[in-house]
Amino acid sequence: MSGIGNTTTNIQTLRRAIDAAEREALAPHGLTVAGFELLDLLSRDPGISAVWAAARLGVSAQSTGTVLLRLSQAGLITRETTSGVGRPAAIRPSTAGHKVLLTARAVADEVDDRFTAGMRPAEVDELNRLLGMGLAAFPNERLERMRTNAAAGMTAGR
Repeated sequence: MSGIGNTTTNIQTLRRAIDAAEREALAPHGLTVAGFELLDLLSRDPGISAVWAAARLGVSAQSTGTVLLRLSQAGLITRETTSGVGRPAAIRPSTAGHKVLLTARAVADEVDDRFTAGMRPAEVDELNRLLGMGLAAFPNERLERMRTNAAAGMTAGR
């Protein structure tokens, strides 16, 4: 099926509506959707590198670098550098970043609640199951390659 009304078009339309609602909700807290997603990832996996963060989010390293620069300028992250190279190695939310993130998560949850307000809990569970199946059709190949290479490097170092 093609054209308006097909599943992909509906999902894209819904994504745009959710993105707009999230942008509106996050803006008063000084965050973009990308900034929120990255800050949230850094809080869940502190010390992750920019390259790994980009792969996990499925975006380019350049885009991640731009968002990291904005988060750093706002004082929301800290970057530890490796002693010899001087390149950022580990990135973590700062104390201010954690504080902003808690508030941002609350407003993002409100957007999620608006989306699911007309659904019963079993319908939300089924929707999440179906979305998971859809996402599985489009695996994050770059992330899988990085994981494979990292595992091979760890095995070779033994």
